[in-house]
Amino acid sequence: MSKPNALGEQEIGAAPAPAAASPPAEYAGRPRDTQLEYKAILANASIGIAFTRDRKFTLCNPKFAEMFGWRAEELIGQPGDVVYPSRESYEAMGAIAIPVLTSGRQLDVEWEVRRRDDSTFLARMIAKAVNSTETQQGTVWIVEDITQRKRQADDVARLLREQEAILNTASVGICFVRDRRVVRATRRFEQMHGYGPGELDGQPTATTYADEAAYRAVGEGYGRLRSGETYSAEMLTRRKDGSTYWSRVTGRAVDPADPGLGSVWMDEDITERKRAEEDLQRVLAEQQVIVNNAVIGIAFLRERTVVRCNRRFEELFGFDRGEANGMPTRRYYFTDEDYAASGRTVAQLDAGATPDFEQWLRRKDGSGFWCRRTGRAIEPGNLARGYVWMFEDITARKSADDEIRRLAEEQRLILDNATVGIAFARNRLLHRCNSRLEQMFGYAKGELLGKQSEILFASGAAYESNVNRVYATLAAGETFAEEHRLKRKDGSEFWCKLVAKAIDPARPEEGAITIFDDVSAEHAVRESLEASRDAAEASRERLERAVAERTTELQAANERLQAEIADRRQAESRAQHLADHDPLTGLPNRRLLEDRLTQALAASQRNSKQTAVMFVDLDRFKAINDSLGHAAGDLVLKEVAQRLERQLREVDTICRIGGDEFVVVLPEVKRASDAANVAAKILEAVAQPCRVEERELNFTASIGISVFPDDGRDAESLIRNADAAMYHAKETGRAGYQFFTEQMNLAASRRLALEADLRKAVLNAELRVWVQPVHEAASGRVAGHEALLRWQHPARGLVEPAEFLALAEDTGLIQRMGEWLLAEACRWTVAFGAGGAAPASVEGGLPVSVNLSARQFHDPKLAETVARVLKETGLAPKLLELEVSEGAIMQNVDAALAALRRLRELGVAVAIDGFGAAYSSLVGLHELPVGKLKLDRALVAEAGGRGRAIIAGIVGLAHALELKVTAVGVESEAQRDALKACGCDYLQGFLTGRPVDTDTAANNLAGA
Repeated sequence: MSKPNALGEQEIGAAPAPAAASPPAEYAGRPRDTQLEYKAILANASIGIAFTRDRKFTLCNPKFAEMFGWRAEELIGQPGDVVYPSRESYEAMGAIAIPVLTSGRQLDVEWEVRRRDDSTFLARMIAKAVNSTETQQGTVWIVEDITQRKRQADDVARLLREQEAILNTASVGICFVRDRRVVRATRRFEQMHGYGPGELDGQPTATTYADEAAYRAVGEGYGRLRSGETYSAEMLTRRKDGSTYWSRVTGRAVDPADPGLGSVWMDEDITERKRAEEDLQRVLAEQQVIVNNAVIGIAFLRERTVVRCNRRFEELFGFDRGEANGMPTRRYYFTDEDYAASGRTVAQLDAGATPDFEQWLRRKDGSGFWCRRTGRAIEPGNLARGYVWMFEDITARKSADDEIRRLAEEQRLILDNATVGIAFARNRLLHRCNSRLEQMFGYAKGELLGKQSEILFASGAAYESNVNRVYATLAAGETFAEEHRLKRKDGSEFWCKLVAKAIDPARPEEGAITIFDDVSAEHAVRESLEASRDAAEASRERLERAVAERTTELQAANERLQAEIADRRQAESRAQHLADHDPLTGLPNRRLLEDRLTQALAASQRNSKQTAVMFVDLDRFKAINDSLGHAAGDLVLKEVAQRLERQLREVDTICRIGGDEFVVVLPEVKRASDAANVAAKILEAVAQPCRVEERELNFTASIGISVFPDDGRDAESLIRNADAAMYHAKETGRAGYQFFTEQMNLAASRRLALEADLRKAVLNAELRVWVQPVHEAASGRVAGHEALLRWQHPARGLVEPAEFLALAEDTGLIQRMGEWLLAEACRWTVAFGAGGAAPASVEGGLPVSVNLSARQFHDPKLAETVARVLKETGLAPKLLELEVSEGAIMQNVDAALAALRRLRELGVAVAIDGFGAAYSSLVGLHELPVGKLKLDRALVAEAGGRGRAIIAGIVGLAHALELKVTAVGVESEAQRDALKACGCDYLQGFLTGRPVDTDTAANNLAGA
């Protein structure tokens, strides 16, 4: 049986193809070469061509299939609606097309269509019935992707509007002249010469010159205009009132071949330019200083020879000052092949492109380094002008990339050799799992992939009763850890411990990682122990009663002697206990810890077993001390100590070594996973709510684990490495545990270095203020700005806040940084936003919003600080808005209410930031003295889907309470339209305006 070719037809010489795949009827009976021409036309056409019959594709050329992401043979036989975004779109097209095609006319429309991967594009679709009298014979469709053409048409229209705007807003005067009379002039030209609107029209140009000599000189220049050249001269020009000014006059013929069309003249006031020549020379000198002090190498090349370079370029290649000037660039390459390959970029530069690539280059001493090169021609198409190259040493980054690849390989080995099952799930589907999980549940390799995670549970009811609780825990950024009865492929059930963590709690669609540990044996042992314990308890009670009756007589006689001995021993024991134990919790202190850990290590050494050390640290404990006082903090520490003790064996040791830090020693564990099980139990126990002073508190812990002998062979090393692992657990989201790896030592070192750099940044004025515009949802106008903190590192460049804000919070630097940001934001608003460059249409100026950290908000002197900053900067209180997160308010609602009222008394506005993601205490919202809610980014991301109903509900409630609503993180037009439909008052995000430095923002305001 013959196979169809790429056009869906039968190969030449095969049996006749079905009618659906045959060429149109007019080809019937043609010679063989005509059939081949027909196929060649379809196969090589640059537009998509397809035939349909009975609403199915019967034939298409490769271009048509490629446009929609199919192969031609796959598309044949498919229903027509596969290329439409929705059924409604398909039916709408049918309603338009059927009347046209059945009447024998040609359909020509522009329509949005869908590719196989569900992406869409705009296409021009031309269709006509194969036989207008018998339309059932099918339809031929010609499809062309016009997305780019539409975009170009929009660009042309935009350019025309921009041209008109340029003429109306140009800083130079422009006039159109014919027969040396003014035909039309821009308003700027009239103002420069002191005339009213239209007053110059029809006037001779002689009225604009200071004297007859200037008028004659320009007249002689008309000969140059007729030859297609541009005439330019500097001269004194006369205003209507007779005063003069220096101007630069530039003219060009509209059409040199037709002088009757006139000419265009531009008049530029250069009086100030002459005065500014000295300033220009100073600016050029400053520019040279900037080039010489840039952190990247900069070189100006001509004909592959260095014409000029900065000092950093010379340092990169090991040259003395001035030594590189005039040197051929061949010196920087190891081989002729590398030199020739680099030369091929000249064509790109000539075309106006900006080559950006990485190369291994040679220093003066013969050593090499990895360099990122970026170049640009000074004048594309004229390489004689030369080009500029930027050189950046990326050797360290290359090493880091290699390290990342090595870590990825290590992760793969861990998954392949793990003794527990590991699965990655997204949208309740199993996307990836290791071999241990497949073995545990009795499935073949790859058999579980793509299956619903419900398949692992004993029943559908058991799955549904737990799944919502699991996702709620993960969405809160917490770790889910429980034991459940699960089901193997053969139907047998077993006990399994599940530990799950979301990859990104703010983006649940990214999925979660779950660890499965078979604990059936532990359950069996536990049940056996419980039965034995009940029997032993009954026997013990009978024996105790008999012993009690027998010893009653002895107790009376011995009581006095024992009391005396007991008092003495108690005093000695108390003294020893105070020396070895923490006075607050009663737990062993560091002295006793080292002794017991040393003994445990000696026993493990003798028995060839492992000992695990866990470093437990409470998350954000300082916030409890700051908000509720140290007495409440002490109660929390006592409760945590009791919870930890309840999770450990008698042979285990738990110590408090200071503050909110605890160390747990697990001697002679069988395997490292046993320590992980204990850590999970501790995390679950600590996370339970705790009532302190009539308040219910919730807190979590982070745990670092080191194991003897792999992570250290002495007590000091094990404790230090467990501490490093604990810091890694905090950096990866808190409320979890991490085993120690050598990379954590490096991470700890980097963290210390970053902390040191951050402290220098505060002292050395490296902090910067960026602002992001906030737009009115209804009008699209700028309604204000949010001030954002950035760090201009001297070596790393601009550092995003995600890399240093958490560290600043932990170290307390956030207090000084936040106060600095508040003051600078107010100063900028006074200079530009409120009165300087703000659009005239904004009454009273544009407000600025500043985010307060939790530490700032709970500062008792917050109101005094804000009042002082307003007084020093002169900013009106109504133009300042302070943003406070839900979490900061809910830590201590009474104190938060008092702080908010003091701020409102100052006249500043207050907004709740990140609303809808955490507490969302709607019941008490009406009691808070705030004026605005800022929806959380995670909620805005769902604006086009499931989150739309929630957003509409929050907006409705806010408006009922007379609160405004701002949506943060708006990145797509679909989100913007959905948020406007929900009634949001303001929009903020990359779609409406990205964050920019204050200078750029000021220029944007001035241009508005």
